[in-house]
Amino acid sequence: MTGVHLKVSAYYEPPIFTFVKDVHNSSIIQYAGLYKDIMDWLSTSLNFTYSFVEVPANAVKTHGSLDSTLIDYLIRKEVDMISRLMTPRVDLLNVMDFTTPVTVTQFAFTQPFPKLEEDILASVKPFQTMVWLSIGISFIAVVLAMTFVIRNGSIDHYKNKTTAGIILELALYGLVILLGQGGRLPCNRLSLRLIAGSWCLMAVVLSYGFSGTLISNITAPKYEPVINTYEDMANSKTMRITVASGSPFAENMLNATSGVMGKLGDSLRQNPGDLILRLPRQIGDNLLTGCCAYLESKTIGDIIVRTVMMKSGRQCLLTTGKPVDYSELLSFGITKNFRYRSIIDQQLQLMRESGLFSFFRKKYVVEADKCNARRVLQPKKKPLTLFDFASAFFVLGIGGILSLLVFFSEWISIICLHRRRRLDRGQRPVLFLMN
Repeated sequence: MTGVHLKVSAYYEPPIFTFVKDVHNSSIIQYAGLYKDIMDWLSTSLNFTYSFVEVPANAVKTHGSLDSTLIDYLIRKEVDMISRLMTPRVDLLNVMDFTTPVTVTQFAFTQPFPKLEEDILASVKPFQTMVWLSIGISFIAVVLAMTFVIRNGSIDHYKNKTTAGIILELALYGLVILLGQGGRLPCNRLSLRLIAGSWCLMAVVLSYGFSGTLISNITAPKYEPVINTYEDMANSKTMRITVASGSPFAENMLNATSGVMGKLGDSLRQNPGDLILRLPRQIGDNLLTGCCAYLESKTIGDIIVRTVMMKSGRQCLLTTGKPVDYSELLSFGITKNFRYRSIIDQQLQLMRESGLFSFFRKKYVVEADKCNARRVLQPKKKPLTLFDFASAFFVLGIGGILSLLVFFSEWISIICLHRRRRLDRGQRPVLFLMN
């Protein structure tokens, strides 16, 4: 390619591509960025020269998207090559060509950093509702069972007390045991001690499970959920989706009429302002309002997050979610039937295989690990389910059954003893005193 001069499009998109202008005549005096490094390496290895053609911001606003503007410049032969990586599309192959893929990009939602939630119900969250309901039912059943045993067991301590008084005393005893404070049961009847012991054993399991989960719920930070999937975005009640105008995502959502994509498309149709230009500065300002989550390549998302972080004194105001189940190949756009396409493809393939592209990329695209919500935020502790305490309730049930069996065996024994005593009194010889 000796002696060949290429015109390459240039757009101010820091930190991927930047340029410095002269303060006197606004002429560009210096270029820098990822695409500048790539073009320098290609021109040096293939021995050609090139010059950048600036694409003004007002042209982007006229065309509605950055990609559309760059493609228009290429079709009108104002440039030979688009220096911005883009996704090859079948509908464009009639008017332009693409180089060999340089990299594969994943997409993720860039969104406001999750805020801490006020958790005033932390004291009841360790257990699920069914667990609390089962504890209440078991507590009432234990108190009533112990009352039944006492009222029918002729226990001296409770002879002069009313049924309401006995229930109140046993309820306080069961509550104290459940809270792990210990209590005294003034009775050594085996049937009563069996059910009380079962309740004590169950209370130990419940109290340790509750306290352990409560500590983790209180000490672990509680953040709003991060949007990672299309379903998360569609079900969000606080944020809307925003995408780049003219992007494949925008077209798919606007063309969808049902399902998750249809719901996201309805949001875009109701809020046409959410179809925005691919301008990182504008996107960052929009996201800081907390209104939206921006679906774009993770590389662009990392740039937006880091740019906002540096401007805010290294505070994490934005973050990116997990990559969605979608990826794209990225190539450079070139004019139709470009004469030197095969030569440039060979060099781009060499650049990719040698790791040179990754080296260039890491100079300008640095992931803001500090603001990665997936690493910073700890997962919430799930409430304990009824299945987790099945063994404790099983022990309580076995204890209750054994207590009733012992109670009825004692009751039968007492009845048999009373009958024997009556028989003994009936068979005692009668002495007659005769004068």
